[in-house]
Amino acid sequence: MRILIFIGTILLLLFFLFLYIMSCYYIGIKGKGVLSYKNKKIRSKLYWFIFWTLALSYIISVLLRSFLSVNNLFTSIFTAVGVICLAITFYLIIVFPIVDIMKFILRKIGYKGKVRNYLSRLYGNGLSVFLVVFIIIGFGLWNANHVMITNYDLTINKKAGKVTSLNVVMIADVHMGIGIKEKGIDKMVNSINALNPDIVFFCGDIMDESSTTKLKSYASNAFKNIKSKYGVYGVTGNHEYIEKNLPETLYYLKNGNVKMLQDTAVKIDNSFYVVGRNDPAGIDREKEGIKPLSKILKDSNRELPIIVLNHRPTNLEEDEKEKVDIQLSGHTHKGQFFPNNFITKMVYEDDYGYLKRNNFNLIVTSGYGTWGPPIRIGTKAEIVNVKIKFRHLKENN
Repeated sequence: MRILIFIGTILLLLFFLFLYIMSCYYIGIKGKGVLSYKNKKIRSKLYWFIFWTLALSYIISVLLRSFLSVNNLFTSIFTAVGVICLAITFYLIIVFPIVDIMKFILRKIGYKGKVRNYLSRLYGNGLSVFLVVFIIIGFGLWNANHVMITNYDLTINKKAGKVTSLNVVMIADVHMGIGIKEKGIDKMVNSINALNPDIVFFCGDIMDESSTTKLKSYASNAFKNIKSKYGVYGVTGNHEYIEKNLPETLYYLKNGNVKMLQDTAVKIDNSFYVVGRNDPAGIDREKEGIKPLSKILKDSNRELPIIVLNHRPTNLEEDEKEKVDIQLSGHTHKGQFFPNNFITKMVYEDDYGYLKRNNFNLIVTSGYGTWGPPIRIGTKAEIVNVKIKFRHLKENN
C-alpha cells in the first residue's frame, strides 16, 4: 500500500512539474517577444539560459537544501529569487491567457483602424502585461511588510476564578526565513509588548523549511524579551514538521521561554485552561492516530474557560462537544494572495476572522508572515489582540 502511495505521489509531482515547465515556457515566449520588440538582435541561447535559471530557481533551492542544507548561502539566494519568480509566474499565467483570448475575440470580430493601432501600442508585444504584474508584485511585497493589529472583543459565559478579563495576543504563521528576518523578529516582539498582553499565543508555523539555525537562535533570544503576565505558549504547525528538524526548532523555542503544548492542557492561575493540539502533519496515523480532545481534557474542570490552540481551523464539532470556549487558529493565510482566497473559503468553514456557534468561538488569523513568495495581495499581515471578559451564566438573568 505504501509503495502505491509513493508511486502515486511521484506521478502527481511529475505531472505538476510538467505543467509548471510548460507554463514557464509559455511565459518565456512572451518575454522573448517583449525583448525582440525593442531589440531584434536578442541572443536566444543566453536569453533562455537566464530565463530557465530564474524560472527553476525555487526547484534548484529545494535540491540545494537536500545537499547543502538551508544554512548555505547559495540555498538562501536561490530560495529568495525562486519565491519571487514563482509569484511573478503565477500572475503572468493568469493575465496573459486572458489577454490572448481577448486579442483572439477582437480579431474575430474584425477590429481595425485607430482602435487596433491604439490597443497594439498599449499591449507593446506584452510589455504592458509584464509592467502590470511587476507593479502588483511590488505592492504585494510592500503590503506583506506592513503589519496591522486586528482587535476582537469577546465575552465568555463562564467564571474564571479570580480572573475577570484577559488580554490575549495571538500570532500565527510567522514563517521566519524569507520574509521575516532579524529586524522583523525584533519588530514583532516590540509590537507584542506594546499591546501589554496578559498571555501570548503562537499558533503554529513559527518556523518553516527556510528558517536557518542562526535565525532560530536569534529568535530564541528575542522571545525572552516578550513581557506578559502568564507567559508565552505555542503549538506546532505543519511546516515545523515539513522542515524535518523539529527537535532543533523545539529546543530554540523552549529556550526562548515559549511553552510548547503538544496535545496537552495546562491550567493557568487556577482560572482557565489552555490546550495545545498537535498538527496532523506530525502524526503517524497508523501507529498513533489523532489524540481525542476528550482524552486531553479528561482531568479538566469544564466549568472553567477552555482556550484551544490549533494551527488549523478544524475539529470545530469536537470543540463544541467538549465545551471549548475559544479556538485560535492560523494556517490559511486567507489565501495570502488573490485569488487563492477563493480556495481557502471552499476548504474551511471559516478561513479568516470570527465565527460563533452557540457558546463556541473561533478566531482565524491571516498570519504575521508569509510562506513562499513574501507578498500579500487582498490579505493583511497581522497581530491579533483578543480582549476577553468572563461572566458567570447567572449574571445573564
